[in-house]
Amino acid sequence: MTEKFKKIFKIIMLMMLSALVIFLAVRYFVPLCHLLGTEQGREDLAEFIERAGIFAPMVFILFMMLQIVIAFIPGGPLEITGGFLFGGWFGTFLTMTGAVLGTLCVYALVRKFGSPLVHFFINEEKIKKFSVLEDEDKLEFWVFVLFLIPGIPKDLLTYIVPLTKIQGRRFLLLSALARFPALTASVLMGDSLSDGRYGFCITIACISAVALFAGFQIKKHILKEKHESK
Repeated sequence: MTEKFKKIFKIIMLMMLSALVIFLAVRYFVPLCHLLGTEQGREDLAEFIERAGIFAPMVFILFMMLQIVIAFIPGGPLEITGGFLFGGWFGTFLTMTGAVLGTLCVYALVRKFGSPLVHFFINEEKIKKFSVLEDEDKLEFWVFVLFLIPGIPKDLLTYIVPLTKIQGRRFLLLSALARFPALTASVLMGDSLSDGRYGFCITIACISAVALFAGFQIKKHILKEKHESK
């Protein structure tokens, strides 16, 4: 009877969590995507954060956490906004803090509710593409590599990895280290835009574009090779 009650309770909690995610998506996801999708929208978002005054860093961290938890919100424009508002060093710190806290939230939720929660965001076919994570002997290596490679949807990956046997501390450390270069590049782009260093911004954008192209090629090679070897 106790086990049956636990299962019912878990189903109820998952349904409540799903309802909360749907509410957040409708209430905040659509408006936030609209803001991040246009130049005027990003300016409005920056103004909104600035109006928070001394609480502006906290508001930005909450936006970053939301971007990770609701896995469909684009992260790049928000990271650029962080650099524009807070500069290179502080903007990177706030961006990484939000990303780590958001990752921690997702890890805890997936460990609590399991695959039903993951399937709410990701279909089975996409999960199967990351079969490299089934290699337990090289699990930490693949987690780091997949988070490092540009072009792989990191927020979806954040939901998939907790289904493996990786420890929470190791996951947070590896994902943070691997995310750092791309997040820093986006923040520096925003920082350079804020003080008119357009040449530097264009340079970072070009390097990022090359890295993204290379990342797509590496991703196709790794996932295809691993799939064919099974």
